[in-house]
Amino acid sequence: MNCHVKNMVCLSQRSQAKFRIIIPILILIAVELVHPTMSCKNENCSQLLHRSLKLTRLMSKRTAELLETYKASQGDSADLICDMQMDNVPVSTVSGQTPSERILSVYTHLKEFLPHIKTVMEQQRDLNPPTNPVVEGLHSTITHVNHIALKVNCILQILQPNIPIPEPAERPTGIPPAQNIFQQKAYGCTVLSRLQELLSQAVQEQKSLKGKLCRKRTKNGS
Repeated sequence: MNCHVKNMVCLSQRSQAKFRIIIPILILIAVELVHPTMSCKNENCSQLLHRSLKLTRLMSKRTAELLETYKASQGDSADLICDMQMDNVPVSTVSGQTPSERILSVYTHLKEFLPHIKTVMEQQRDLNPPTNPVVEGLHSTITHVNHIALKVNCILQILQPNIPIPEPAERPTGIPPAQNIFQQKAYGCTVLSRLQELLSQAVQEQKSLKGKLCRKRTKNGS
């Protein structure tokens, strides 16, 4: 295989990986445009839970795929990079005894991860061209994690009406003021792997509310 053909094959493989990430995200965007975001008070309970669960499940899958694309873009040292533990990344474990406490934990963690994903995107943008599938995938992930957080917020308001929902800090904490390229790559890998774990747990928490959430709203007369 000559160099030209080899380069074309590599280019084709990169394009296929890129489209595997981008196309489902475009579908999700189209769904959100067809069903624009409503205020929590006007949101149909069963539809809210269905759409939130569907979006969370799909984003859990796509984040896992984005993580694999991210690892592939790091070269031969990807395994070493991703084995490095970073203490400055939010935990992915959902905590709490009651459904309200656990959904609040999901919401809080989602909001905590958003500035970290943005930081990874900015770092990757400096390391790679803007059209890199990792950068584009991170940009879409930010949008849809934020959409999930909004829906989970509405679910939380149904579970505990009239109770203020605490908002986490807008900026990430614990990130060193300066990171070398190796640390940046390890940081990005940790953020994506923990985010995927969180989304997977968020799916399970929302599934556990089926048959309970909307009945609770009916009993409350809302």
